[in-house]
Amino acid sequence: MTAIFLLVLVLGNLLMGYLIPRESFTILFLTFLLSFLAMLGLFWQWRKLKNWIWVFFLGLVLRLGMIGTVPSWSEDYVRFLWDGEVVLLGENPYRFTPTQLLDSVEVAETDYQFFQAAYPLLNSPDYFSVYPPLNQLIFGISAKIADNNLFTGIQVLRLILIVFEVGVLLLFLRLFKAFSVPLRRIIFYWLNPFIIQEITVNLHFEGIVLFLLLASIWALVRHRKFISGLFWSLAVGVKLVPLILVPSLLFFRRTRIHAFFWIGALTGIFIAFLPLVWQDAWGNFLDTLSLYQGKFEFNASVYYLAREVGYWIEGYNTIAVLTKVLSVITIGLIFYLSSRIKTQRLLHFVDFWSLIYLVYLVLQPVVHPWYAIPLVGLSLFNGRIFGIVWSFSMIFSYAAYHQEPVAESFGLLFLEYGLLFVALAWDFIPKFRDQLNKKMYLKKVTSGLVLAIITLSFSCAPKEKREAKIFLSDSIEAHGGQDNWDNLEQVSFRKWTKLLLEDGGVEKETDQQIVFRFNPSLSGSISWTQDSVVHILAMKDDQISYSIGGNEISNKDFLEGKRSDFEAAFYAFSQPWNLMNEEGSEWSSEGIRETPLSQAKTLRVNYGPDGDIWWYYLDIETNLILGTEIQLKDHRSLVENIGFNEIGPFRFYKIRKSYRVDSSGKKLYLRADYLYDNFEIKMKEE
Repeated sequence: MTAIFLLVLVLGNLLMGYLIPRESFTILFLTFLLSFLAMLGLFWQWRKLKNWIWVFFLGLVLRLGMIGTVPSWSEDYVRFLWDGEVVLLGENPYRFTPTQLLDSVEVAETDYQFFQAAYPLLNSPDYFSVYPPLNQLIFGISAKIADNNLFTGIQVLRLILIVFEVGVLLLFLRLFKAFSVPLRRIIFYWLNPFIIQEITVNLHFEGIVLFLLLASIWALVRHRKFISGLFWSLAVGVKLVPLILVPSLLFFRRTRIHAFFWIGALTGIFIAFLPLVWQDAWGNFLDTLSLYQGKFEFNASVYYLAREVGYWIEGYNTIAVLTKVLSVITIGLIFYLSSRIKTQRLLHFVDFWSLIYLVYLVLQPVVHPWYAIPLVGLSLFNGRIFGIVWSFSMIFSYAAYHQEPVAESFGLLFLEYGLLFVALAWDFIPKFRDQLNKKMYLKKVTSGLVLAIITLSFSCAPKEKREAKIFLSDSIEAHGGQDNWDNLEQVSFRKWTKLLLEDGGVEKETDQQIVFRFNPSLSGSISWTQDSVVHILAMKDDQISYSIGGNEISNKDFLEGKRSDFEAAFYAFSQPWNLMNEEGSEWSSEGIRETPLSQAKTLRVNYGPDGDIWWYYLDIETNLILGTEIQLKDHRSLVENIGFNEIGPFRFYKIRKSYRVDSSGKKLYLRADYLYDNFEIKMKEE
């Protein structure tokens, strides 16, 4: 059986590393399941194993065997190497977003080719880097060795992470012996397909964080307080999350009363974050972190339950407020639990760290699988199973990538967290563990889980879409109502436009008369005078015509380009009414959040994987459109609506200002002024 388990574990990891992307969830899950069962089988087979050198080599071979893979479960590695190249240029990685860098910084041809190749692979090209300076050091080293080669950079990052993984194993061996923990538990980390895939294959740095936390614990075992504080602070320097351990360090006597620990901690934090004072990097770093707060949600548990309550009370996603409330609760709960520490035994203190990580992750709105890596490692010291179980059930979060755009299955979310909470009950409620050992009780629990999963799978629709429909319906009503729009036969108005250059100079000015007719289908005309010559763009029966000074243009390619102009003019005018039935768009809600205009209800519209992204900002009280933010391929714009024309039942735009903005929505310069007036409408009843 051992040979079969070894074969399944090796083949499963190779398949996941080289061939199975996260989008192929069914085959991914089956492969992961078999690999995980193989790990459990080896744990059972090797219960009397004494020579652990073979386990070490097996895990090392599994990791080195992934050296030729390209991460397919996450795109974060591209930003790692991008930031590394920026560091090598002598630029501040927090000063420019990738988009700004390409527009603003002159680079050598070889560097430019790298940036051009990497840019389409980035998942957040309009955000400043959120990776602390210690990460940037590793990124820079990798980029230097890779010499503008993306694939070589991946291999260098992977080798660095494998070195730290070996360090984790060695620290586990030392600490397990020091605490009299069975060495066999190392298998749950060293051969765990979750750990191998997330760290070695997909290049997440939580493995380095775990190494530094274990090193801090080992230094405490050796009574080296300064070194312990230094290692803990370096863990903070790699990922900010270990800051959640501060309350426990304040209440644990072996760290609280020793000044050398805190001197080491402050020294490490000073060194780790000193580069942020360079060129106002600190401001951009914090601004980007704040953008992630109250904006994103993924694979959450308590947050999703609280969000449901928000829907029932307010009727929309209360993410902006809810994330702040949960942050306060998280901090308060960690302080409270830390103040209740009774034991001064280091083994129990390490176990307490795993519980702090658990509290933190359960209350977070975003829980990517790799966030749990330190928790998995720390949970092994006291024989608890919740970390191991979660390292398995986290795979269900990847089902969200099975379709585009990403959409979570609430049935699978229930399964993921259901397994976690069953494991927690097993760990902390002896009576539950005793009952679960009884076959009939186990059948009841299993049947209940399956029934609940099926029910949730069929009854839960994505809340973002439900809320988006509410937002959009309210906005349509505020602008005149869908029934009135459907009864509109014709509308005519004047549109004055002034395009401006970045230096404030006027590029172009037009004064157009626009007519749209809706019966039996969309038709109309746009006319204006340029250089004393009349231009008329018209559409009738889905045919485009264009005349200059009375002379018709017949070139088909030219006319198709003008069709886009006509459709763009109608698109800008027809919102929000036309958005509800628009084809090719996916819309979702981002709740009420801070926007570049004000706090507003936010509606996001995606036009396909390679298309534009639009954000509609709606007034919280009136539901009128305050403005729109648009992410195009080559720039980002913000259009602000200033006043509305009240024509019959409708509220049409009056004055609009379009700005070029950066990724945070900060205005760079005024690009265009628009004025809409002289409206006339004709309803079908007339």
